[in-house]
Amino acid sequence: MTERTKTLVKTLLAGGLLAVSMNAAAVKPAERTTLVDVAVAANEELNVFNTLLFALGAEGQLIGTLDGNGQFTVFAPLDSAFTNLEDNVLPLFCYSSVLELATDQPGYISDVLHYHVARGNRDSSEVLPADRIRMLSGDFVTRTPGSLELTDELGFTAHLVLPYIDIPADNGVIHVIDRVLLPYAPASNCT
Repeated sequence: MTERTKTLVKTLLAGGLLAVSMNAAAVKPAERTTLVDVAVAANEELNVFNTLLFALGAEGQLIGTLDGNGQFTVFAPLDSAFTNLEDNVLPLFCYSSVLELATDQPGYISDVLHYHVARGNRDSSEVLPADRIRMLSGDFVTRTPGSLELTDELGFTAHLVLPYIDIPADNGVIHVIDRVLLPYAPASNCT
């Protein structure tokens, strides 16, 4: 486990958030730079993935997957994407925050996170011409080939953020997006 991963794990454990087995992350050879390493390093430099890393830590299991040996493509929402979700989307379902939604609907945030990861290492030359991409959740994100847009199951559109279109890691690639993708509508909290 790299020093960055250890630091992230310690931080999440200190907050009582990590439910992933330490063994899952420990099987990674130390000389590899995984998707988790790259996301943590990008956040240290740019300070744009705080909410995503917090959510991954709270979900637990997916962080072990992204720190492992498989090849994955991650569509990583910026912190501003989570702010947009809380300000413009969650009120439609009578939620004021991601935390309130996660508390009311256990498992929903995990489904959302799995909807941001696809199997395989797909750089922009594979993503941009695709008309749809199957995510780990089993659901699809649709694409308008040649555009920088991804459309979720609710019809909301996220854009790939340039110049961060391909951020490579030894076990995949990260594409930065400007909106949180939703695999399905959360149950309404409206009374």
